[in-house]
Amino acid sequence: MSARPVHQVLRDFTSVCQRTSLVTAARWTATLAARLPECAKNRSLRPADQSWALAGARFRTSTGAVVALPGAYTAGAREMYCRNVYLRTGLVMPNTGWVLDLGANCGLFSVWAALSGARTIAVEAQYGFAQEIHHLAVHNAVNERIHIEIATASGVKTSGSEVGQLGDNQVWSLTSHGGPTHPVDRSVPELIAAYDIDRVGLLKMDVEGGEFAILAADEDLTWLHHVDQLAIELHGSHGDVPAMIGRLRGAGLAVDLRDDFGRRAPATSSSVAYAYCRRL
Repeated sequence: MSARPVHQVLRDFTSVCQRTSLVTAARWTATLAARLPECAKNRSLRPADQSWALAGARFRTSTGAVVALPGAYTAGAREMYCRNVYLRTGLVMPNTGWVLDLGANCGLFSVWAALSGARTIAVEAQYGFAQEIHHLAVHNAVNERIHIEIATASGVKTSGSEVGQLGDNQVWSLTSHGGPTHPVDRSVPELIAAYDIDRVGLLKMDVEGGEFAILAADEDLTWLHHVDQLAIELHGSHGDVPAMIGRLRGAGLAVDLRDDFGRRAPATSSSVAYAYCRRL
């Protein structure tokens, strides 16, 4: 392994021990020891993660909230709760107010936000995830604080179903939980109006390139002034990252750009993967 993967493995091992329950960490560590050659060969800890898929897992998040995951929900949990990829530069999960989760998938982030005390809107384009989000919310007793919107996160003028990875109809047809057609578009201004939201404490955006529709150059982005923090997973092959970052900064947001390993990266770099934004 190169120095960087080894360093990341050590960080992940430490974070798993810190962020999971004793039983969860012990089970993961035992599986890691048993499958160490496989993990080393693949340069990945995912074989160890499979231990959680058998009996579920419990994670203590960076905000102190404890999330209980049935086995089927544990894929991606290490990235979400142990690596803390959406909050790792100092963004904070609100304990009151509203959180918007664009690209909610099975609800890992939305449930975390609700457990922390926020009211959450989980926006997901794949129809089949609606039931999974609801089940996870019920499992953690926060279903009354999570509002599920099956919709394509979009701009007011630009449809998210036409931009990004899921804008490719062939890709959409191969999604695990998608339907025969894209759902309706929902923009952030529409959500703010529909739920009578004054402030968005945190907006998380992982929409496979659809961020370039939501934050398009011809969009009215005054809604950003209602948002205190944004965590955006960037998909630079689908749009102009430097131009989009310029629009975010023009809206009065400080932007911190990082690669997958959490290292600072310029907007022009092909390695830039996340934008962490906070109101100045």
